[in-house]
Amino acid sequence: MAKTAVPLDAMMRFARIALVIVLCGFSAQAENDEPFGVATVPAPQNAYAADWRRVQDDWIAERQVLDRCRAEHERCPSRAALQFLIIIDEASAQTGHSRLGHVNRAINLAIRPMNDLSNYRGPEIWKAPLATLANGAGDCTDYAIAKYYVLGEIGVPANDRRLVVVSIKSLGAEHAVLAVREDQRWLILDNRRMAIVDAADAIEYVPLLEFDHRDMRQFVKPAPAQVARAACASSG
Repeated sequence: MAKTAVPLDAMMRFARIALVIVLCGFSAQAENDEPFGVATVPAPQNAYAADWRRVQDDWIAERQVLDRCRAEHERCPSRAALQFLIIIDEASAQTGHSRLGHVNRAINLAIRPMNDLSNYRGPEIWKAPLATLANGAGDCTDYAIAKYYVLGEIGVPANDRRLVVVSIKSLGAEHAVLAVREDQRWLILDNRRMAIVDAADAIEYVPLLEFDHRDMRQFVKPAPAQVARAACASSG
């Protein structure tokens, strides 16, 4: 039986269709891997990125204090480190959703809401967790940072934790929350509420930026031009 030649233009159409299918599959995978189902890309470096790098550097020093206090409670020089260790130990004794709920409530109760202008006489000052606990007060980023590192200490993988800066539609203000992935779902830990919500149900948030072990990334929507530094919603 003679072979039928496939026209070149038909072959090109088939190739384009196959490429679209592959790219759509890749895009869907990228979106499913990120909170709120929105893909991210590396973000241009800005003041937020500098804040995050400074927090990571400060945590290295704080982690050394934490390790010393874990080994010798009686000789621990830091009340904040002991408080942090209690939160870690209590959360470690629980599993699944319960441990996430404990972390959210414990950190929310350990820190008084206070904006950076009142707390530090300056705008947008990010602090590592022990510094925030020692101070006793902080804004939304401080809550989210503390939860980020508590979750790391209880074994939540780095790729399953994100500090996320969002815009709250109803307030027209920026806010910071902690997103954590459990059972293939992204959950949101927020200092404004004790209950944990599924990111898919948190429709009041528009995700802007995220921070994790990969540094800073921006969500594909909204456009980067819409991203700007701003105080936390409701000063917390």
